[in-house]
Amino acid sequence: MKRLLMAAAFGAASLCASTAFTGTGYAAEQVLEAGEVSNEQMVRYYTEGKIGKEIWVIDSRPVNKYNAGHIPGALSLPLDVLKKDAAAVEKLAIPKTGKVIFYCAGRECTLSIDSAQLFKKMGYADALVYRNGVPGWNQKMQPLLAEEPFLKKGNVIIIDTAVGKQTIVTAANKTVQISFEELKGAKGKSLLASLSKNAPLVVIGRGDMESVNAVLEELRDMDFRRLAYFPLAAWQEKLAAAPAVGALTWAPVYAPGQVPPKAFEAAVASGKYILDVRPAADYARGHFKGAVNLPIEEMEKEFARVPKQGEVFISCATGAKSQKAFDILSRKGYSNLSYLDAEVACKGEVCSIKE
Repeated sequence: MKRLLMAAAFGAASLCASTAFTGTGYAAEQVLEAGEVSNEQMVRYYTEGKIGKEIWVIDSRPVNKYNAGHIPGALSLPLDVLKKDAAAVEKLAIPKTGKVIFYCAGRECTLSIDSAQLFKKMGYADALVYRNGVPGWNQKMQPLLAEEPFLKKGNVIIIDTAVGKQTIVTAANKTVQISFEELKGAKGKSLLASLSKNAPLVVIGRGDMESVNAVLEELRDMDFRRLAYFPLAAWQEKLAAAPAVGALTWAPVYAPGQVPPKAFEAAVASGKYILDVRPAADYARGHFKGAVNLPIEEMEKEFARVPKQGEVFISCATGAKSQKAFDILSRKGYSNLSYLDAEVACKGEVCSIKE
C-alpha cells in the first residue's frame, strides 16, 4: 500500500511544476536530454518484461558494483572492458537494430554516456542512456538484483522471511530469518536498531517478487539505503539452517587505499591535495574546494603532474575512475595515494558524498 501511495503521489506531483535533478533526488518532472530514457520508461520496460527480450539494458559500472545490485535483466559491460575488448560486445549477441540502454550511478556518472557513444560508433543506431541510473531506479522504489559473487565476498546482512526453511549461511555474512510480520513489528525494529543504515541488506527471494518487494519496502521505510534481493535458486552452494542472532551490527571493510567519506571530507577541509579524475567539463560544473583536475583518460601520459610528496586524495563521481587512477598511479610507483569510492555530487565547490 505504501508503494502505491508514494507512486500515486509522485504521479500527481509530475503534473505540477517542472524542476531539474538535485544532488539528493529527482524532481517531479524532468526535462530529458536527447537520447535519454526516463524513470517511467525504464520501469515500464521492466514491468512489461521487455528487458533482455526486446530491449537490452547494460550496466556500465565496474563488475563489483553490478554484483552488489543491478536492474533485473541488465547485462554487465564496464566501460573499461568495452574500450579494450570489442569481442565482449559480440558475446552479448545484441543485434545492431536492437534498442540498447546504458546506465550507471546517476546523472553525475558519465560511464553510460561514453558507453552509448562507443556503441553508436560500432553501428548500434538505437543506443540510449538512462541518465538517472541506479539513484533514479531507487527513487521509483524498484528492486535491484544482487549476484552470487557479492554474497560470497561477504560482509552482507542476509534477510530471509521464510522462517524454519534452509537458507544461505556463510561465515562471511550474517543471516537473519524473521517473518515479515515480525520484521514490521517490535522484534524487527529491535533486531535492526543498531545496524548502520549503510549496511548492505540482501533479501532472499523464493519465487514471489511481491513478497520480496514488500520486504524491501519495509526496509526502505526503516531508512536502509543499500538494498537488493537474491533468488535462492541461484545459489550454487549448500543451504543450511539459519543461526540464532541477537541485535545486528555492521562495519564497512575498506580496500587498500580506499578512504572513508569522513576522512576524505577532512582532507578537503584541511587543504590536502585533491585529484579530480573526471572529464574537464564535469569538473568545471562543480568540484571539491581546491581540487586539481587530471582526467583519467590522460593519466597514463600526464601522471608526472601528480606530486609524489604529501598525501594525494583521488575522487570522481562514482568511485570507478578514482579506483582506476589509484591503480595506474600505484603502478607508476606512487605510495602516497588514497581514493574515494562513493557517489559524489557537486555544485560549485559544495559537494555531497553518498557511500
